[in-house]
Amino acid sequence: MSRITTPISLLMAMALALSPLAVSAFGFAPAPTAAAVDGDITWSVEPAPTAEGGRRTFDYKTDPGTQINDTVLVTNQGTTAAEFLIYATDARNELETGAFGLLKREEEPIDAGAWITTDIDKITLQPGTEASIPFTVLVPSDATPGDHVGGIVASVLTTGDQDGAAVVLEQRVGARVYLTVSGIPDVGVETSGFLAGFTPELNPFAPGTMSVTYDVRNTGNVRMDVNQKLQITGPFSIPLGELTPEPISNILPRQTVRVTSQVPAIAALLMAWSTVTLVPGAIGTAGNAIGDSPTAGASSAPTSPAAADPAVAAPAAADPAAPVVETEEALEFLPVSSSAFSLAMSWTLLALIVVVILAIFLVHRYVTGMRDRLYDAIDEAAEAARIEALGGPGTTGVQAV
Repeated sequence: MSRITTPISLLMAMALALSPLAVSAFGFAPAPTAAAVDGDITWSVEPAPTAEGGRRTFDYKTDPGTQINDTVLVTNQGTTAAEFLIYATDARNELETGAFGLLKREEEPIDAGAWITTDIDKITLQPGTEASIPFTVLVPSDATPGDHVGGIVASVLTTGDQDGAAVVLEQRVGARVYLTVSGIPDVGVETSGFLAGFTPELNPFAPGTMSVTYDVRNTGNVRMDVNQKLQITGPFSIPLGELTPEPISNILPRQTVRVTSQVPAIAALLMAWSTVTLVPGAIGTAGNAIGDSPTAGASSAPTSPAAADPAVAAPAAADPAAPVVETEEALEFLPVSSSAFSLAMSWTLLALIVVVILAIFLVHRYVTGMRDRLYDAIDEAAEAARIEALGGPGTTGVQAV
């Protein structure tokens, strides 16, 4: 169950304090229209229970061209009546955090969210009441194999005024929809935009910090967890440092998550290579040690049609007498690595070396100059002594007969 409690007076103050572009707690953009509500609003959105019991999410495994009929429950658990907007949209991973999120309300869904149609798009609920809202998922006949993820949302809009301009705040609660279309699963992960930079300490003899940034993209068609390991090496593969960044949980197909890490205590050996190893795995493997994450033998979703869920209707062209065969294919999660080069030097140490070299040069130049002047003085003294020994500057050294 997803649940949120919103004191409207606090929301209004927040909206007025921020800007006319105030966004919701889930990062969604403001809505063009608003419904003013007073009091406290608490609501939840969850799948309607089935004969097997309650569900936390909508999970379907089906074939292309299938229609799925189901129900979502919206409950007003607050103390005041409220109007809720009901709609479906696509899911995504937030770029900077990797968190599960949904498209903004004004963004057009193109995947699972576009396949979902709710019977109503707006409902008003009194305190303590709930509504069962039917919806239909129509999987296109050309739907690609793999995981397609979306959400069914119930949102509340509040309005305020700031310097004569209207501000809108949308609070959203959604139930996740995981839909797996039969077919050949594809597993893949890659890195891009790998950047590394070394930050030295002021102390020229202290180690510095290596900062790395890279994007992790799920290039396959199934959801996965990704564990990571970051290693820093210097010249001749000298190990300088190692870090295990936070794992990425539930990265969706074709989604990208940006990772930024800092590795402290890196010796400044002029050059450094940063290498990240990504180890993808099935959902639930996040946090495993790199050597423990399974890379093969994980089971994919069943490639059978809708018999996996009683709410799924088989395609019209299907033979109802034909047996349903569920097969599982082993997924092979292969680790990948990527590296980036960076200079790793202490600028204060470099400046100190330059000062020492300059001092040595100046001392050498001074000593050389002194030595040259000393030799010149010795030569002059010797010449003067020779001249004096020969009888003075006018003496030619030949006596008259």
